[in-house]
Amino acid sequence: MMTTETTTTTTYEIAPATLHAMLDQVLIGVARDDSRPVLTGVKVTIAEGTLTLASADGFQLWVLSTPCQGADTSAILDASTLKGSLPALKAAIKVAGKYDTDRATITLTLGEHASIDTGAARIALLQVQGTFPNYSQLIPTLESYATDAGCHIALNGGYLAKIAGAAAKYGDSDILRMRTTTPKSPMRLDWKTEDWTAIAIVMPMFVDWSTAPAPAPAPAPAPAPAPAAKYPYVCESCNESAIEDGADRDISGVMCTEFGADMADHNCDAREDGTNCACTGHDY
Repeated sequence: MMTTETTTTTTYEIAPATLHAMLDQVLIGVARDDSRPVLTGVKVTIAEGTLTLASADGFQLWVLSTPCQGADTSAILDASTLKGSLPALKAAIKVAGKYDTDRATITLTLGEHASIDTGAARIALLQVQGTFPNYSQLIPTLESYATDAGCHIALNGGYLAKIAGAAAKYGDSDILRMRTTTPKSPMRLDWKTEDWTAIAIVMPMFVDWSTAPAPAPAPAPAPAPAPAAKYPYVCESCNESAIEDGADRDISGVMCTEFGADMADHNCDAREDGTNCACTGHDY
């Protein structure tokens, strides 16, 4: 990216696809009412070789950054005129595809006057007077998050859906990193591409977790089925199945009164006097 300076303005060269993607996302975080006029604009900052766009509405904060060489400067640009530049940037993206990378840029002018020049159109940008909040102090550092910390947090579902949509539309992957430390701490969300990085900060909603519905208890395990009896003969006193062949107790030498043979030799069925029952002495 190139820069040109005059006494009142500075121009910067930037790829139209990069600026379009960044604006399309950062405009989501702009305040919708004018109770704080400064929040109806987007803070544009160029410092230390980085172009940063930021927006906030008191409940969410969006910050997108991309490399950009040039003199340090900043401005608050009216969101409505920035939104009006999106169709021209989109057209410039199509035109840029026909040229090499050296020509595939548009000009962003900041200073006394602000504008976006795509070559085919020049869009004048209104500026908002005032002091934009020092949002950098609102962004928790990555070191402040403990990777093994866990907590519950309530967030505005609408904000979360828009952030997830932007990350899915413009991010290089399906990964949206979400970090928080306590239910009262801001939620930090990060996504990126090779050209720019994005951070969104969403303030938590305060709810009474003690009144939240308790999770449904896990269903009780089904009782184990009763073992099938080895024989149809069962002790009426203890429901013990008859021993199959004497393997569970030594009945060698015990003669079967019915067959006149050793019970251990021919797998004799349970006898009427219980001598082949695990609890000998009970009657069948």
